[in-house]
Amino acid sequence: MVAPRRRQCGVADYTDYLLAELGELRDLLDVRRVVDSTNFTGAVADRGFVDIVHVQHQYFLFGGVAPWKNRFRDFADRLRVPAVLTAHEFVEPRGNPAAAAAIRATNRRNFLHKAVSRIIVHTEADRARMDASGIPSAHISVVRHGVPPAPSLPSRDEARRSLGVEDHFVVTVFGFLSRRKGHALAVEAMRILPPNVCLLLAGGRHPDDQTGYVDGIEQLIRDGNLENRVRITGYLSPEQVAEVMSATDLILAPFTESSGSGSLALAFACGKPILASSISPHAEIVAESESALKTFRALHPGAIAMEVSSLRENPESLALLAAGARDYAAAHSYRRMAEETVSIYRNVLGRPA
Repeated sequence: MVAPRRRQCGVADYTDYLLAELGELRDLLDVRRVVDSTNFTGAVADRGFVDIVHVQHQYFLFGGVAPWKNRFRDFADRLRVPAVLTAHEFVEPRGNPAAAAAIRATNRRNFLHKAVSRIIVHTEADRARMDASGIPSAHISVVRHGVPPAPSLPSRDEARRSLGVEDHFVVTVFGFLSRRKGHALAVEAMRILPPNVCLLLAGGRHPDDQTGYVDGIEQLIRDGNLENRVRITGYLSPEQVAEVMSATDLILAPFTESSGSGSLALAFACGKPILASSISPHAEIVAESESALKTFRALHPGAIAMEVSSLRENPESLALLAAGARDYAAAHSYRRMAEETVSIYRNVLGRPA
């Protein structure tokens, strides 16, 4: 397993959960984690006893999207055994012709490299997007993003006192602050919602974020005079995550795109009601489990505010969504994901299931 091991990294956390479950299947496989601080360029992948290499792929882990920076091909050229690649994101060619051509080149070098025998994605939407970009869907397997074990949560009253939100309906957007998660929409919705609704942006700037996105969100909060009702927590320890989850009444996911979300998986694990945008990955969840989350169609602050208000006034709906989240968590554990992953390994190696 070629994957990062570092603090404040969603892919590292994901790999920890997956490896823990793969380790429980030791009668089927022996798995070792390979970490290299220079974005894997020097990772040893051909050790004689290795049958298959599984790469947890995100562009920034190999230098970025630009082909002159991305080093995945340098790594993959040295592989002498089949590789499985989990695509944690897929950037479609876009922008001006030169930018689109550069993205297309990186995608082909990474996802169509001769060493890559199978690609794992977490949504049918990503499989379709990759196929439309020339990466054959026959080489892509959809494995739902795993839901981690439920953390131990402090009491709701204790958590709310600690955070100073005792008298508020608490709406939370979890995870690193990034443009595709729709934080600006959530902040704008707070201008419409009543004073007893507060918003926690439970995360901070991603370590690899060199943009001004977070600064823009902070300015948006100031412009709306929302400093007393909207809070950016910064990166949270596991204990702080549990505290925020316990205090939360509603998880909000106004994402504009997603390749499977670790923050949503955590919300499912905690049995929290979820209100999410109706992008394709979220629609896939609803199609499988109608009560796992509630979606809103318009990516507009007014639509978000209306749905939040409706749920705030309907405890029965919140309870149904919470139960649906727990059911979804039970059906999509990391153990299940580990078992499906092992089946993919066997298929790639031509071994019986």
